[in-house]
Order: sequence, then structure tokens, then C-alpha cells
Amino acid sequence: MDASRAPSSSSAAAPARGVARRGEDPPAPLDVSALPPLGEVLEQLTGQLAAWMPAQRWYAHKGAGTPRARISGWAPLRIAPDHLTLLVVVAVSVRDGAEARYQVPLMLRRPAPDREDGTGSARAAAGSHAFDGSHATGVADAPEAVDAADGADARAEIGVIAVPGGPLRVDDATRDPDGRAALLATLVSGDGAAGPSLGLACHRPVPEAPLPLGRAMRSRVFSGEQSNTSLIVEIEGASPLIVKLFRLLQDGENPDVVLQGALTAAGSTRVPALVGSATVGVEGLRTHALLAQEFLPGVEDAWPLALRLAAAGEELATGPLGAAVAEVHRDLAAALGTAEADRAAAEAMVAQMRERLRAVCARVPQVAEHREKLEALFDAALGVPWPALQRIHGDLHLGQVLQVPHRGWVLLDFEGEPLRALSQRSLPDCPLRDVAGMLRSLDYAAGAVRHGSGRDASAWAADARAAFLAGYIEEAGRDGAAVDTAAGSVLLAAFEADKAVYEALYEARNRPDWLPIPLAALARLSARAAGAGSAG
Repeated sequence: MDASRAPSSSSAAAPARGVARRGEDPPAPLDVSALPPLGEVLEQLTGQLAAWMPAQRWYAHKGAGTPRARISGWAPLRIAPDHLTLLVVVAVSVRDGAEARYQVPLMLRRPAPDREDGTGSARAAAGSHAFDGSHATGVADAPEAVDAADGADARAEIGVIAVPGGPLRVDDATRDPDGRAALLATLVSGDGAAGPSLGLACHRPVPEAPLPLGRAMRSRVFSGEQSNTSLIVEIEGASPLIVKLFRLLQDGENPDVVLQGALTAAGSTRVPALVGSATVGVEGLRTHALLAQEFLPGVEDAWPLALRLAAAGEELATGPLGAAVAEVHRDLAAALGTAEADRAAAEAMVAQMRERLRAVCARVPQVAEHREKLEALFDAALGVPWPALQRIHGDLHLGQVLQVPHRGWVLLDFEGEPLRALSQRSLPDCPLRDVAGMLRSLDYAAGAVRHGSGRDASAWAADARAAFLAGYIEEAGRDGAAVDTAAGSVLLAAFEADKAVYEALYEARNRPDWLPIPLAALARLSARAAGAGSAG
């Protein structure tokens, strides 16, 4: 599920912990100057981090067993009277001596003396924060936030370590309001951070845009995120923000930041406006660490909307959606440039399609029945002109778009396919890959309705797909741009087939009763290939 989608209304805003409730002891003070060097303190935590990290939703190496962990780098974000917030990068062993690096912001504080075992537990406290991290006044008491997926900060505590002056409790800073305030203030103020082997630099796509610094804020963890951690921030007198912390760090620019930043700078309203981002450098690796962007509350992504409309036989506004995708493609091409799709580039992409087909046929016999005709589709793709290659969304489907009142369609999450390496996701690609992804998603909505209720929504899907294509072609042809619909139709069939082959493998492995959905698409595309062959 995408992080820019509004969470359920049951998710309460998280108050600060830095202020005690009436009748409770204040948080224990933390004299940082009396602590051992922070590098030594963190080294004591590596065993507990190695045990804690694999249990987190964002940890991508669960199949590699319990890792060895080491501190790759760290930097202080905020030193407060009762706590310390650090940005820490942890390197974990994954296989054959290789390492992966994860961002794990940490909150260090003295445990509250309210547990018999002496370690203490996090105290729920009233209040809120200002945007600069200071405590706001005049805010009524509020209950502790409950993350819909994990419970009330159930996974916040990483461990307790012994240091002079008493034990230190170490928490995941994203699950603590003070920690979230420190992350946000560092990012949006532009201050950055520096520490041993780690530097954090902040950037803004529109530097002159005003920032709501110093205003009261509340924050909460978005419970739907999977591979990263996203925070929803509500700011007094300003529009809400969503802050995304990229957990797994890979060298290179993150397309989610680059593409949305370029679109924001170009004035596009088809993406949530990017407010700021940060790059991290650690042990020779440099990549994006954080982004903050406009949050669009009260709207859901188009997948559940499509399911409801398909089940009722009602129209989804896919014509304007197609136009929005074409508009984004045009703006990305203008901002980031294009590259000629020469013969070598086309052959490389088709070779990837063939290799995927070969691998899936070996695992899913039902796909092998269509192999010859699908190969013919790929052959045909090499016989027509290709559009210029450019930066694209890369993983476009109904779950990545919002229909926003008085604004229209908005596209989300430009990270690309999560299983592809970051370097591959940053390459120019064929824009028809995005078009094929949305066509497959519309087809899936109809298939999901049939799977759930037995209702035949194939006519709904056909109409929705046709309207999407018409909207895309019309918008792409504005300003006199030539659109080769005949060549595009051939290429689109190849990209759709490639996507359906991937879907078949996924469903065979994870949801065998959903396998008929991509198989039906492959049968339809194979029949098209056979018809084209007989016509020739």
C-alpha cells in the first residue's frame, strides 16, 4: 500500500513524550557529557540491533537468517535535556560476505522508573511539538498513538544498554514523537547533520517556498508502509506533510526523489509537491535518505475505488487518468531529457522480455502453452519504431494514483519496481511500460471482482482500458507531437505480455487461485499475435 494514501481515521495523532502527564514523574534527565563516546555506546547495541531488525516490516533480507551487524556511521540530530536522537546507518551481513546498509534512527533516554524490572517503559505523555522540535504549549492531553498494524509503539524498544550513570533505553526514533520531530526539523530546516563516517545534506526543489517552522505539530507512523517508514505530520495552520525514511540504502539517486522533485520544480500538480529531501553519505555510499512532500488526506488510492465501480458496472474516470499519465511523461521528458531508442536499446529490452518468458515457462506450465505466440509478439516489437526513451514512473498501477477532488488524478511513489536494483530503476525507459502497467491493473480489477463475487466485469475493463488509452493518446498528441498509434499498439502488446508473464509467476507462487487473471491476458494477447500472423 502506498504511503501517500490517507490512513484510517482510527489512527490517532501521536503526542510528545517529552512532557509528563499530571501526577507522573518528569522524564529522567540525560547528561550526554557524562556518557562514554557515542561510538562506543552504539557498539554495545549491535547484537540487539541484529536481533531486532529482521523482525521489522521494512527489513528486506529476512531469508538470510540472523545477521551480524556493525555501525556503518552515525550523526546526532538533536540533543535534548532528557533524550538524544541519532541518525544511524547499520551494516548487516546478508550473504557470502556481502553487506546491506539500513537507516535506523535511534532515540536514547534514561528508562522511566515505572517497571519492576528496572528497565522502564516508554511513558505516554500529553502535548505536541513545534516544527522546530521545541515543546508547544496550550495543547490538550491526548492518548498515545496506536499504529493500526503494530499496536501502541509495540516495536519501539530495541534494547537497554548499561552505561555509567545508569541504563539507557534505545528506541526506534520513528516510533517516538520526539524522534520524529528531530527528523522532520533536520530535513525541512535544511541544517543537515554530520558525524563519524556519515553526513546528511538537505535539499529543496523550490527554495523560495515558505516553510511552517516553529508551528505546533503532531505526527504518527503510517501503518500501511512496507519497505520504508513514512510519517504523517499535521501542522497547525499549514498543509499536512508526509515524510518518508528510506530504510534500505543503495548507492545512487532515488528516483522517487529525483522524479517528483523535477515535477514539483516544473509546477506539476500531478504529483504531491516535494517540500524537501536529504542525501546521506556513509563509507563511500551516497544516496537519498529522506523526503518530505505534500500529504493528501481524505482520499484513497484508485484500487478499492475501481473494485467498487467494476462490481457495480459504473464508470471509472480512466480517460482523464490516461491524460494525467501522458502529462507526467511529457513533463519528465522536458525536465530530465530523452534518449534515442536505437536498435541496441530495443533489442536489450526485448531480450529481457524473452529471458523472463523463458524462466517463467520453466516454472508455470500454463504460460509455456503461449510461448510461441508470445515470442512472435516480441519479434513484432523489434519491427516497429520505438518512442524516445525517458524517465518514467516504472511501477504504475491503480494503487499508485489518487483521484483528488478539484485537482484530478495524482500519481504517487516513483521509486520504480522495488525488486530491481536502484541503478536499473534510474535508467531511461519506454513510456509505454507505464501505459501497459495501468492497462494490466484495470484488467486485474475486473479479475478481482470475478474472483470475489463471480460477476463478469470484462466489459467494464474493456471500456476502462479503451478510455485510458484514448486519454493518453490525446494528451500525448498535444502541441503537435506525433503519435504513431500503429507502432504503439504493437509495442504496447509486448509490454503488456511481459507484465502478464511476471504476474503469472507471482500468482503461481503466492496466490494460485488468482493465476487465471494473467493467464486470460496471455491468451488474449496470444490470439492477437496469431491473428496478426495470419493476416500477414
